[in-house]
Amino acid sequence: MAFQLDNPLWLLAFIPVIIVMGMYWRKNRITIGVRKIGLLFIRTIVFSLLILALAGVQILWPIQHMATVFVVDRSYSMIDQEENALKQIQNTIEQKDAEDLAGVISTANRAAIEIPLNNRNRSIEDFQTETNRSYTNLAAGLQLAGSLFSSNDQGRLILMTDGNENIGDAVQQATLLQKQGYIVNVLPLESVYREDVAIDSFDVPENMYLGEQADIALTISSSLNTNVQVRVKQNGELISDQTIDVREGTNQISFQHIVAEDGFQTFEAEIIAEGDAVAENNQLAAFTETKGIPRVLVVEGKADASKNLVESLEASAIQTETIPAALLPGQLSNYLHYDSIVLSDVSAHMISEHQMLLIENAVKDFGVGLIMTGGDQSFGVGGYYKTPIEKALPVDMDIQGKNELPSLGLVIVLDKSGSMSGNKIALAREAAARSIDLLREKDNLGVIAFDSTPWQVVETGPIEDKEAVMDKVRSIIASGGTDIFTPTQQAFNQLEALELKRKHIILLTDGQSAATLDYPSMIEQGLEEGITLSTVAIGLEADGPLLEEMAQLGGGRFYQVQNDSTIPTILSRETALITRTYIEDNPFYPKLANEMEWSNYFLEGVPEMNAYIATTPKQRAQHVLVSEKDDPVLTRWQYGLGRSVAWTTDLTGAWAGGWPEWSGWSPLWNDIVTWTFPQYEQKAYQVEQSNEGNEVKLQVTTPDDVNSTLEASLVSDSGEEVDVHLDPIRPGEYQGTYTTDEQGVYFLQLTEEQGEEVVGTSKTGIVVPYSEEYTYKPTSMDKLDQIATAGGGKVMENLDEAFSSEGVEQRYDKQDLFYILLIATLLLFLVDVAIRRFRFRFEFSTKFDEKRNQTKQKLQESANKRTSQLSQLKKASTKRTTKSKADPMKSNSIESKPFVIKPTPKSKENFVREYPSGTKPNGIENKEDRFARLLDAKNRKK
Repeated sequence: MAFQLDNPLWLLAFIPVIIVMGMYWRKNRITIGVRKIGLLFIRTIVFSLLILALAGVQILWPIQHMATVFVVDRSYSMIDQEENALKQIQNTIEQKDAEDLAGVISTANRAAIEIPLNNRNRSIEDFQTETNRSYTNLAAGLQLAGSLFSSNDQGRLILMTDGNENIGDAVQQATLLQKQGYIVNVLPLESVYREDVAIDSFDVPENMYLGEQADIALTISSSLNTNVQVRVKQNGELISDQTIDVREGTNQISFQHIVAEDGFQTFEAEIIAEGDAVAENNQLAAFTETKGIPRVLVVEGKADASKNLVESLEASAIQTETIPAALLPGQLSNYLHYDSIVLSDVSAHMISEHQMLLIENAVKDFGVGLIMTGGDQSFGVGGYYKTPIEKALPVDMDIQGKNELPSLGLVIVLDKSGSMSGNKIALAREAAARSIDLLREKDNLGVIAFDSTPWQVVETGPIEDKEAVMDKVRSIIASGGTDIFTPTQQAFNQLEALELKRKHIILLTDGQSAATLDYPSMIEQGLEEGITLSTVAIGLEADGPLLEEMAQLGGGRFYQVQNDSTIPTILSRETALITRTYIEDNPFYPKLANEMEWSNYFLEGVPEMNAYIATTPKQRAQHVLVSEKDDPVLTRWQYGLGRSVAWTTDLTGAWAGGWPEWSGWSPLWNDIVTWTFPQYEQKAYQVEQSNEGNEVKLQVTTPDDVNSTLEASLVSDSGEEVDVHLDPIRPGEYQGTYTTDEQGVYFLQLTEEQGEEVVGTSKTGIVVPYSEEYTYKPTSMDKLDQIATAGGGKVMENLDEAFSSEGVEQRYDKQDLFYILLIATLLLFLVDVAIRRFRFRFEFSTKFDEKRNQTKQKLQESANKRTSQLSQLKKASTKRTTKSKADPMKSNSIESKPFVIKPTPKSKENFVREYPSGTKPNGIENKEDRFARLLDAKNRKK
């Protein structure tokens, strides 16, 4: 046991305390005796305890137990050593002392806690956490392990690895732990050698011209002689498939390919080899950009919906590609081939949420144009409310003037059975919330959720508080079975009682119900009351035939959902369709809203239009043509680096009237489409890339050494945005870093700005190869020695000393005495107050007082006796005086020997009195004593 002071300077306060106590002893004349001594003692203790409390006195108890954390490398190179590591750890934990603590950390790309630090002999048969084995991050494992120790733990870390880290710095982390008083030991594990065939490099020219024959080269390294199938894809399409013989060592393969498409092209190389034990290093990617004529992607919701547009563009030498919505690609690179994308009367439920995000990224970050044309499946009635496509367009799908809409009643019947759990129920809740947001607060709404029994989430009636209603809908949780008939019948019954112009039910389910129930009779009775029904079947397990028949009988629409992300757009579309006011079908002549470069087409008049879809223009949108109600017909705006256009009527002529036959049709659409092409000047930026682990460093040099702002947008081929920021390091040079765990091609868009003006752009690609983890390396003993040395430990041969305290800094458990000393100070202070306030008498004090009283009594008796003697002396003196007057000679004889006071040499404090021989007293005499002595002398003479 030992003591420790946190603030030892407070001990200097004892100096003034000693001075004050000394002054108190000398100056205090009121309190005397034992009481004075007691008060001095108590106050000294009070001040001492207070000073010690402020000085931070702590009792230190030496800690006897050991705390050991095992950090296990679970990267790909250690996959065959996991069982061995677990076995060694388990045996060691079973043999530890009961008070010792043990914990287990696993690390690969990131670290995770397998067993928290505790003193239980807990068995560990397998690792419980999921991990990305692509990288080795030993530093993360050591850092997490160090965080498990408390300040009272004598800690040791044991790192079990082959030492081949490719993320972080384990040596630096071990140094930090050693400074904190923890020991880092290392137990080497041998990485297992495997037969491997890998692609070392894949080279494609970065820039080519359309029709150019490109040289494609691969370098393949092999640890054995074998046959290898080499496959190369361009934009996901196979362009080469051949089988070759490779030899042990390095093999070079090359072939030529003619690039027949322009735009941004991605290439992927893949090998399949006999005897190859490592498949993770069998793929690499590359990219190239080809220059050619502009290309436009036309996406149709209905066959021939865009025929008039395609013919006009091809007449203007613009290359077009027309596809149905079902064939929209799912990779960003496929959209970057094109200069613009046209969505021709395409319903939102035909496009997944992921595909919408890719299109938005292509427009905003890479300058690809976007055009949406109208029809009964487009804009608001297409279900684009609150979608990424709506963000990119110059108009909002919601419309103003909702107070003019007819009275409406909508009941959403929502399946919440157990099969709807997870993403399905989350999307269904969001879909219902979007539908509610599209309604007016005076519209009637009901929401019924069902499993085996119905649950009235929102009572059918006017919407008074949208936010409160949406909160109720978002509280729905999936559980239970499925009964479709009962909640649907309940919805019909609730709408029948309402006097409304439009009544509609949306039924959404992924299950089946009893088909023997009388659905037709229920639906036909509802139609008689003006109630329509639309159904949504989620997945192949839903009763599609029954739901489709119900929708046909109910005068609504049937949706077969394969992609759950389309659920919100379906309900948005249904909500928009039942209002019917989105479609303006009164013929009119569009009018010019603003003077701009397209105005010349409309100076001599325009054809009549039959219909359009009502939308709301966004604040920064530029209006070209508007309807008689000032609704947008042709509107455009800038969105990020791209441009987009909204044409709210169709392209076939059913809605557009005589416009497709109008002489200005082709030149107008040629200008509209080309206006959406990327407009910024392309500059030749030099981009250098270096990879270290999962960190990619970019260094960009501009053509001009000027001070400007360079913004970077980095997106993966799957559409995931990566956070990267370029910092200037000198004029014309910029640097940035980002981390990624996924290999493949990333698309980089550079935008240079001076002030608020864009002065240049560039589009290129970044290739992230597979991790070095998948390249065989032997155990790095040098690295392990460095880690052990930095951590103050050693390289161990086994785990026998895992819980040994040898070499570990002794730690102590601290007991802070502040509050204890403070309480004792307070109690003693109260005792001091009590002694001063109340005259307590203690046994030892009483005895002392009795002796003192006895002494006083004796002194008083002696004084009384002397007083009596003095009286006698005075009487005698009076008689002597009388006799002296009568007999002068006797008087002279008495005075013949008087006492004389002779001065002595000066001393510091006193003087010496001289008396006649034999008359000097022992001490200084007072008046009474002197008279008594003289009287005695006189009596002796007689």
